[in-house]
Amino acid sequence: MRTEVQERLAQSLHNAVWLTLGMEQQDYRVERPFSATVVQPSQSPEPLAAGTRIVEVFNRPELNSQLLILGEPGAGKTTMMLELAEDLLRRAIADKTEPIPVLLSLSSWKNPQQSIFDWLLGELKEKYGIRQDLAGQWLEENQLLPLLDGLDEVAPQHQQVCAVKLNDWLIGELGQRPCGVLICCRREEFEQVVQQPLSLYGAIYVQPLTVGQIEDYFTQFELQDVWQTVQQDKALQEILTKPLFLSMFGLVQTQGKFSISNWQSRSTSEDKIKYLLDTYWEATMSRTLITDPHQKQRGICSKTYGKKPVPTRPAVRQALVFAAKMLSRESSTELLIENMQPTALITRRQKRAYQLIYGLIIGLIGGPIIGLIGGLILELMGEQSIGLIGGLIIGLIGGLIYGLSIGLIGRQEIIKPVEEFTISMSLEARQKILRSLREGLVGGLAAGLLGGLMYGLMYGLGGLIIGLIYGLIRGLIFGLNRDIRTRLKPNQGIKNSVKNMFIVSGIALVIALPFTFILKYFLPNVVDSEVIPSIVGTSLTFLIWLSLYQAGGNALSQHIALRFVLYWNRYAPLRYDLLLNYCTERLLLQRVGGRYRFMHKLLQDHFARMDLG
Repeated sequence: MRTEVQERLAQSLHNAVWLTLGMEQQDYRVERPFSATVVQPSQSPEPLAAGTRIVEVFNRPELNSQLLILGEPGAGKTTMMLELAEDLLRRAIADKTEPIPVLLSLSSWKNPQQSIFDWLLGELKEKYGIRQDLAGQWLEENQLLPLLDGLDEVAPQHQQVCAVKLNDWLIGELGQRPCGVLICCRREEFEQVVQQPLSLYGAIYVQPLTVGQIEDYFTQFELQDVWQTVQQDKALQEILTKPLFLSMFGLVQTQGKFSISNWQSRSTSEDKIKYLLDTYWEATMSRTLITDPHQKQRGICSKTYGKKPVPTRPAVRQALVFAAKMLSRESSTELLIENMQPTALITRRQKRAYQLIYGLIIGLIGGPIIGLIGGLILELMGEQSIGLIGGLIIGLIGGLIYGLSIGLIGRQEIIKPVEEFTISMSLEARQKILRSLREGLVGGLAAGLLGGLMYGLMYGLGGLIIGLIYGLIRGLIFGLNRDIRTRLKPNQGIKNSVKNMFIVSGIALVIALPFTFILKYFLPNVVDSEVIPSIVGTSLTFLIWLSLYQAGGNALSQHIALRFVLYWNRYAPLRYDLLLNYCTERLLLQRVGGRYRFMHKLLQDHFARMDLG
């Protein structure tokens, strides 16, 4: 949490020259719960004293640590929330009884039937890797304090319902009420779409910058001559009262990309903002990334790529447009490479190509591997009729048939990486293990009965044993999850899936070996001893294949297929993480651990409106 707050503040455009934002109290925007005092909308806003910090407002006893922040786009609402998170986190570190702030975006709330408390449990698991039962316990014990950004980023048709659900949570079941909460929203959306007060104790409005603050900003950047031009254009001066646009304008001016005549030729406010964002893109792509003369002399032009060629401007633009459109479709503001789904693909042809590639990967890679393993097991058990070469050929043919069938008639599934697992005997873990064992027992019993009817009792016993072992392995994968998991590197989930795929397969082999001796002991009473190695080897190979598939092999195959289609269509290079890191150098994206976001939602929306070539 501390890293997230520090890195987002450090990468903020406001960080270049920190601006103290003015606030005014607008408590008529909220409806204080369980209070006989009704605040009338006609009451005038009350400006707060200059220099008042957000934590001072939040800590006021009458506000009960429940506050709404309103403001215009780019006014600094999120930055103010990050400042509060930093202060609350510092307080929680000093006093262990104080709640820990958690930063979450309401943009991911998409189900109108879902309660805010249940949504919080899912988000805490998705973002911070906290098990849902543990997250629920911490919330009920007032150990977490949610800071919720982006009420205006909820799908417009759901914003009113979201406000109702927020109120249900704020004044609902006592055990689920928050010990404190902050909610951010744009003023216009709150008035025109949300259209109802929230059950909070107070509200503030982030004021525009004053003329004096704008002038001081240009003075610090030694752009006094620019200030003279700004003073003569009231529309430009009005837009620069938003800290985001002022910071962008300062960078654009230092790169010499702004033309006052081009600006004035735009007739509407929307066109003027679009022009400013276009010039910001040009300025960020033109700025020098390496200023150290020694590094320049060595040919280093980027921290990300070093001496290697950097991506071309069209390639960067294409990747950003694709990312922005994908995030907009998902009503999201954060990009994780491992969380990209086949739904990101646009055309039917792309989706068919993904499914076919996925099937071929499963078949042509998984098939020969399983064939080799099976051949090796049979050789070790004394069965020489197939061997390694025979196993490879059988696996290749079988894998090809299986892969083509998946590619042609299979359905697209959600990619779920198997990231981390450790032994954890929590209630949730025990329930998952028992459920997996029950499913494995039922599946094994069915296979055993079928085998028993067709080939005899011992075959049925083998199927039952394999089902039990598979259930145990599946329980290990989905039941023994780490309590808290944090993504520190890009695509960490898929990388962990590869590692866990081999770990779990090894565990499956160790667990299954004792049962092979049981089968070898009983089977001679029923079948010819010459076929015993084939029966045991086939069963063991099948079990290892299931373990590989469930423990990360399926997710890895899906991800490779998706990334190949994205690369082929020039949406994302194979080293997507490097390009995204390069965009953070260019002040187009922010990165926290393995998560990326645009510098501002306005910039994301700007790229999302562009054509994808």
